[in-house]
Amino acid sequence: MKPAHLALSGLAALLFAVSPAAHAWGAAGHRTVGAIADALLTDKARAQVSTLLIDDLLADGQTASGRSTLAAVSVWADEIRSTPANRPSWHYIDITACDASVPDCSQQQCAPARIRQLSGVLGDTSRPARERAEALKWIVHLVGDLHQPLHAASNVYADDVTDQHGSHTDRGGNNIEVALSGTNTKGARNLHGVWDKEFVNLAFGVAVSNQQQAPAPVLKRMLQSARKLDADTLAFAPEAWALESNHLARNRAYRFNGFACYEPVDTLIVLSPTYISNARSVVRQQLPLAGARLANLLNTVFGR
Repeated sequence: MKPAHLALSGLAALLFAVSPAAHAWGAAGHRTVGAIADALLTDKARAQVSTLLIDDLLADGQTASGRSTLAAVSVWADEIRSTPANRPSWHYIDITACDASVPDCSQQQCAPARIRQLSGVLGDTSRPARERAEALKWIVHLVGDLHQPLHAASNVYADDVTDQHGSHTDRGGNNIEVALSGTNTKGARNLHGVWDKEFVNLAFGVAVSNQQQAPAPVLKRMLQSARKLDADTLAFAPEAWALESNHLARNRAYRFNGFACYEPVDTLIVLSPTYISNARSVVRQQLPLAGARLANLLNTVFGR
C-alpha cells in the first residue's frame, strides 16, 4: 500500500575496519569534489575564492583556519554539526525513492533550495564578506551532498508501518543495516554510510584518511572526466541534479535483494559483488560531475 503523503574483498575489509561514521561522501569525497572544482576555476573566480577565504575561521567561529581552497573548506559544513550554526536539513532533499514525489521546499530547508539561495548571497557584493564566505563554504559542501544518491531519496513506508527504529522512513538508507559480500565488516554498517565512505574509497582503489582527497592518479582521471562534460550538463539546475541523484538511488542504491517499496528492511542486507561494482561506478561518475558543476557555478557567479 502506498503512503498517502507521499578482487574487492581484501580492500573492502580494510575500509570497513578503519572507517568512522561519515556524512555525505565522507571527508575524502568532499575534498575530492573541491579539488576538482579548484582545478576548473577561472583565474577571476580563483582570485575571488582566495579573497573570501583569507580570514576563514574554523567551526568554533574564532580560530583562523589557514584554509584557502575549495578542497580545504569542503568539510566545514560537517565540522559545524555540533555548533549552533548547524543546519541538518540543508544537506539533503527527501524525494521518495519509489514514486519520485518531491517534498515542499518553499521554506528553503533542503539542499537544492539552499544552493540556489546561497548562490544569490555569494554573488551579492553588498553583503558582508564573512556572510559571503560562509555561503561559499556551504555551496561547496551542498553541491557535493546533492550528488550522493541517498541524499536525494528515502523509502517512505505505508501509513501504518514503521521500522525497527520506530521511523516512518529509512532516512536515506541510514536505517538499513548492510554488509559487503565476502567481507567481515567488524560490526554493523548502514546503507547510507557505505555510500558516504566505503564506496568512495573503493572507487579510489585505496583507503584514505579523512584529511586526504583522491590519490593523484585517481584525481587526474576524474579531472579528465570533468573536463569532458558539456555546457548543458554543467548548467545551474540544483533541482534537476536532485532528481538525477534520486534516479540513481532508485536504480542503484536501492537495487538490492530484500528491498521493497513502502516497506522497511528489518534484516541485515549483504550487498553483492555486482552491487558493489555498480556503486563504485556511480561514485566515479558523481564526484567529477559534482566538481565540474561546482566550478561552473562559481565561475558564473564570479564572472569569467
